[in-house]
Amino acid sequence: MLMDKAPESQQERNRSARGFLRTLDCHHPGEEAHGQRVAVYAVAIGQRMGLGAEELLTLKEAALLHDLGKLSVDPALLSKTDAFTNEDIHAIQMHSILFSQSARPAFLDACAPMIRHHHERWDGQGYPDCLHGEEIPLGARILAVAESFDAASHGMGWRKPLDEAEAIDEIRKSAGMQFDPDVVQAFLDVQPLIQPLI
Repeated sequence: MLMDKAPESQQERNRSARGFLRTLDCHHPGEEAHGQRVAVYAVAIGQRMGLGAEELLTLKEAALLHDLGKLSVDPALLSKTDAFTNEDIHAIQMHSILFSQSARPAFLDACAPMIRHHHERWDGQGYPDCLHGEEIPLGARILAVAESFDAASHGMGWRKPLDEAEAIDEIRKSAGMQFDPDVVQAFLDVQPLIQPLI
């Protein structure tokens, strides 16, 4: 059960976020490292795009916990390597909505739109609400690029990792379709600087 009391300080917010991330990692191993890497990329992209300190903090928290809704998804499904059925795909796609519906500390309310919409697509073909272009919150557009690069370069259960150059090329080719072109450009600007740190 998620906490419903708002932490009173930044230190408590950090501790709370780490606790949720560890819980998610117990449910589906690898999620903690994935969330941490996505956060590094997301914050670097956000800085490049000129976000302020409070916006970057919220983006970092959203990046760390973007998959928290997976706590409500069967872990066997999250680790499945066989072909997915339509029912499997729907169950996994629900994770972005399940976060929005869960009890959580008040400080995470600001993260909810980013987390709900981090699988939307620039061309409107994403989920859960088929938003397109700038209808998608900027933080969600940043998370989409950061998470997709990490999933491509590290693999995610059913998907084998690509080498770094292939993963970058995949992001570049998806600009204007899956991803906001401005976010992709910011990612391309910062990726060479932070990759050695990950």
